[in-house]
Amino acid sequence: MAIVIQEALDGDIPRACEIETAAYKPANLGAVFFPGPFPSTGWGGRASQIIAMRRDDPTCTLLKAVDEDTGDIIAFAKWNVYKTPEAVASSPLRPVPSGPGVNEEACKAFFGGLVQRKQVIMGTKPHIYLHMLHTDPKHQRRGAASALIRWGTQKADELGLPVYLESSAEGHVLYNRHGFKDIEIFEVDLKPFGQDKIHCAPLMLREVPQ
Repeated sequence: MAIVIQEALDGDIPRACEIETAAYKPANLGAVFFPGPFPSTGWGGRASQIIAMRRDDPTCTLLKAVDEDTGDIIAFAKWNVYKTPEAVASSPLRPVPSGPGVNEEACKAFFGGLVQRKQVIMGTKPHIYLHMLHTDPKHQRRGAASALIRWGTQKADELGLPVYLESSAEGHVLYNRHGFKDIEIFEVDLKPFGQDKIHCAPLMLREVPQ
């Protein structure tokens, strides 16, 4: 069953939101960040936010991994390619998830903290940023995530740029295989939001190949 990488259309974004929510469930983070209930109209608020990221930011590319046999979208990624310091400085900051069904305070604590650390670590240095990568849990270990990662690492090699990302514990080994190394561990206390431990996210960098 072949997997093909294509640019995501606006009409694909509700499915991307569905995958995003499902991807957080194994770590019990879905109930923290996206507890619901969601409106009967679906993922309108979050989908509109992601669509606006591309509309308002020329550095943004939204990609989907499609099962060629079924036509189903099984994974989704958002990349930002910052070729110059000016592109970094003028690009909108990563928005914190918001809207119906979203725990905005929990998202501000975690995702807002990630925004701050990226600003400190990368500054205005030209780089490529993997903002989002989510795979439907029912389709993991089929190579969809690796295919989406390769899109960015190949672009980085063409442009001679480092690649920055924030990893989950589950994705850490995969990113290591693609040449990413830990540069810092971001920690956030999610106990006020129902978690019983500190949540850790490795911040990772793939240097420019020599």
